[in-house]
Amino acid sequence: MQTVTQKRRKLIDLDPSVFEALTVQARGKGVSLKQYIETLLKEESQKRAPAIPKSVTSPRVIGLVGIAKRVLDSIDPNDDRAMYILSK
Repeated sequence: MQTVTQKRRKLIDLDPSVFEALTVQARGKGVSLKQYIETLLKEESQKRAPAIPKSVTSPRVIGLVGIAKRVLDSIDPNDDRAMYILSK
């Protein structure tokens, strides 16, 4: 039995300068703008994919991963109290 992957659509707004730059880059690669953006996003998501087990599907739980990452990025590594709390 084949696994069917559902694709999701998302409407995004781009600044005209970003749109033009991406269009030029896509032309340089010889692909459509849509294909080019999809490829960029796929490659970027694979580089930065969080280590979340595939069995975790709750958007609320997955959202917490992003929150925790922002908190960790903002903590001073020289703050002994914060580092102690995070080690537990």
